[in-house]
Amino acid sequence: MSTPPTRRLRVLLAEDHPINRAVVEVVLSQIDVELLAVENGAEAVDAFRESEFDVVLMDLQMPVMDGLTAIREMRAFEEAGVRARTPILAVTANALAEHVAAAREAGADLHIAKPIVAEQLISAICERVSGQD
Repeated sequence: MSTPPTRRLRVLLAEDHPINRAVVEVVLSQIDVELLAVENGAEAVDAFRESEFDVVLMDLQMPVMDGLTAIREMRAFEEAGVRARTPILAVTANALAEHVAAAREAGADLHIAKPIVAEQLISAICERVSGQD
């Protein structure tokens, strides 16, 4: 596993399923994070615009606004010069090659398939936050 960060990370989680949110919460309790969990893409975009995060974990299939649209909105916000690029990890059950490609096309930095593997998620966060790929 990658070296855990030396400071508390601000993590935005967009996940509509309460059990999946709880799983991520338990996994991230292994490192020092401040977690904000929202239930859909629209809430994620609003939170992203209101506050800075070290990393965003984005489900792709959610009500109100799907994850791909939310990622595009976040990238457009950044490209407007409002802030620097934030790592966005697509964390989703949509694991086919076309889903991975769609997430990358939307602006995701990485695609992580569910079910979540704790070490994989933590390593991915630590690598992206430290600027490694």
